[in-house]
Amino acid sequence: MIAIALLLPTLFGFLVLSLLLKGEQSMGLLERISWAFPLGSGLMTIQMFILGLLRVPLTLGYTVLPLAIEIILLSFWVAKEKILLFPPLRFELMGEVASPQTSFIRKSALVLLIIWAGAKLLSVFVETWLTPIFAWDAWANWSTGAKLFYFTKSLLLDAPPQDFFTRGAVLRITSYPLHNPLMQVWMSLWTGSFDEVLVKFWSPVYLLSLAVSLYVAASREISRLAALGLLVMFLSSPLLSLHATEVYSDLPLGVCLLMASVSFLNAMRGKHAFWILLALFSAEAIFTKDEALFFVAPLILSALVFVWHVADTAGQRGKRVVSFIAPLVIVAPWYLFKLSHGLGLGADTIHLKFTFHPEIIQSAVMQVLSLANFNLFFVYLPILIIACGKPAREFLYLSAPVACYALFFLMLYLFTTDYYDHFNRGTVFSRNLLTYYPIIFLLTVLSMKRLYLRGAAAVQET
Repeated sequence: MIAIALLLPTLFGFLVLSLLLKGEQSMGLLERISWAFPLGSGLMTIQMFILGLLRVPLTLGYTVLPLAIEIILLSFWVAKEKILLFPPLRFELMGEVASPQTSFIRKSALVLLIIWAGAKLLSVFVETWLTPIFAWDAWANWSTGAKLFYFTKSLLLDAPPQDFFTRGAVLRITSYPLHNPLMQVWMSLWTGSFDEVLVKFWSPVYLLSLAVSLYVAASREISRLAALGLLVMFLSSPLLSLHATEVYSDLPLGVCLLMASVSFLNAMRGKHAFWILLALFSAEAIFTKDEALFFVAPLILSALVFVWHVADTAGQRGKRVVSFIAPLVIVAPWYLFKLSHGLGLGADTIHLKFTFHPEIIQSAVMQVLSLANFNLFFVYLPILIIACGKPAREFLYLSAPVACYALFFLMLYLFTTDYYDHFNRGTVFSRNLLTYYPIIFLLTVLSMKRLYLRGAAAVQET
């Protein structure tokens, strides 16, 4: 039953991707599958939220029915459009390993890195299978509400607004988005009980989707050997592994923000179907954690500036803007509900008392540069940016939202009392970094490519 619970949103997302990318050949089958699960899961939980608002019981039948209808309708649409549902698998990596032109040392390195990455991912799935929910804040903020949603088959809205979504149970924050608890409800509906192991089995699937999408994106920019090496380094992050085995929301948020960013990168390169995906993944990120808004807003602004400077006519500008603004409407029910009931952003226990704590800067820098959680990517990227000299235009547009997002967190910790206290609890800042850690990987890859091209050009000139 777990397999069906994971397969249905993947199939849903895959069909949506197939329709949106019907004329796009650059995204192969493996990459589409890796994007399908996050896309389908986010759309599905938004639907579950709307069902809950309409007081439809959150039973297996009522939650599966709209999804099944959509899958059937999308299948007919794909057939009518004669879309190639399964693009040919491209085994470039295996081809390089098997090629007689590949040196023995390179073959050995590729095989070793494949085994290493595979073993790491397998270990995360095994650890998830062996451990129930163990982190206090994961249980208090996400799983308590999920368990009560499951047993009551509702979102518990027959209460004063300040007590919506099981506010009185442990530390559930009323204004927190519901993607995480609704994914737990979805898994529980298929297993027939709230099993504290199986309920979180969607979390390592996010890591698998992330790993595949990062490798494929990197291998388009740099060599497959370098892409695999960087992926192994990326997966060695202890904090990433922890979040992949637990029901936190930081990893799903990081996956959505990465896929929104890759969509933006592809759209800037003339692949216009990705403008819609930029908006869909942005909307899903907002429904995953509140702080996503402070990445999505500068991302949309960056996209607007890009379209303004690149589009030849006002008609082209309007068409592009509509394509990445209109799909954001899918998350409108969540914000309309919050606004109509006076629910704010973030934890409702936090009060913005302004202060100034410059002493956190040194600690923040040490955490960023520490190898304990994120390996070397936060160290490599600034060095590569300096070495590259003047950055490419697409790099500037892509990195601007990351800079704004990072600055947003730094300002909170510098100038507010409650967030300063949160910073001193040790793990909060690192978890913030985790949400844009995948994008740092992407920016590192782009910087490496630019540095290589500059070096190759210099060699040709001499």
